[in-house]
Amino acid sequence: MFDFDRWQEILSVLWMNKLRTIITGTSVAWAIFMMVFLMGGGNGLQNGVEYMFKDDAINAFWIWPDATSMPYQGLPVGREIHLENSDHDRISGFEGIVESSGRFNIRGAFNIKYKEKAQAFSVRGVHSGHLEIEKTIMTHGRFISDRDNEELRKVAVIGKLVSEEFFPSPEKALGEWIDIKGGLYQVVGVFEDIGGDREMQMVYLPIETAQIANNGGQRMSQLLLTVDPEMSVANTLLLEDKIRADFARKFKFDPKDERAIGIRNGLENWQRFQTMFFGIKLIIGFTGVLTLLAGVIAVSNIMLITVKERTKEIGVKKALGAKPKHIIGSIMQESIFITLTSGYLGLVVGVALMWAANTALAALEMEMQFFRNPEISWQMAAASLVLLVVAGALGGLIPAWKAANISPVEAMSA
Repeated sequence: MFDFDRWQEILSVLWMNKLRTIITGTSVAWAIFMMVFLMGGGNGLQNGVEYMFKDDAINAFWIWPDATSMPYQGLPVGREIHLENSDHDRISGFEGIVESSGRFNIRGAFNIKYKEKAQAFSVRGVHSGHLEIEKTIMTHGRFISDRDNEELRKVAVIGKLVSEEFFPSPEKALGEWIDIKGGLYQVVGVFEDIGGDREMQMVYLPIETAQIANNGGQRMSQLLLTVDPEMSVANTLLLEDKIRADFARKFKFDPKDERAIGIRNGLENWQRFQTMFFGIKLIIGFTGVLTLLAGVIAVSNIMLITVKERTKEIGVKKALGAKPKHIIGSIMQESIFITLTSGYLGLVVGVALMWAANTALAALEMEMQFFRNPEISWQMAAASLVLLVVAGALGGLIPAWKAANISPVEAMSA
């Protein structure tokens, strides 16, 4: 039930000690502001890393050739390793592999022509499985098919930005022929990619067509795979060892030579980042709680001073029949009011700062690789408010208990 007299008393006491109230409230507001700032910053870092993973399947493997770095069976160090189409066919049959694609990178960005227009875009030769591995989104037409590679078809799938450069609409692009390094290719699809503008400036060709047109023989630049999403990280590591051992037998290099064949395990990297951010969140939470604890201690100290200053007043109340629960309730209510009001202000300022940071990044069209959308959820904001109420109650508990145990006789003689 709302007690007007109690609230009038609390507000009058706070008003008479304005400077002390402001300083105490500022310490609480700063504590909750720092907790929001740390949590928002931590979420911004996590969002940035997770956004980087959105461009590719989390359960993907990237395999690329390099040069040997260890001697093996009398063979010299520094031998170059070259992947071929047969490696894709062989590795794709391993147990646990869902999708696979080779990638043949046509070096450099060069002019792609359509009628009188010419522009520089990058071109890759791929297999059909590339669609799922890179999370490419087909908006019009289709992607490269197995039959395109089998029949060495001269077809192309172009990114959204490539389409916008040459055609009035994606629909108009389908069926048209574009000139790529002097060869004509028919556009069969237009795609978008959440990886950003760089990915949507790409042109995909059937890998074997691209190899023949660019004197690439059977060589591949990279090999991409996705594994069963239910596969554990431990099993992906075993698969990684199995793949490297298979290549080591074929190309005659030490299976421990990780430079000869580079392998990036997406699932392992994802788990590593998740573990890292779990640790970061624990540190942030621990730091935030300590910061908030400092604010609560400040409130508790002020309430102890308040109780000491009001000893005679409390003694008179008890002499007139005030029960201990009323004394405790009054002191704790004052503590909760200071903590909740100041904490709410700090929470609002912290959330406003997160919103301002997001707005500024969007207005400046800035894309920070490891930092995106610093924010806290409404659940976290609600939990913070509950924490403030609990903190305020704890901050006033000891002073309230002390006030409730003051003897009326001792209080009147103080």
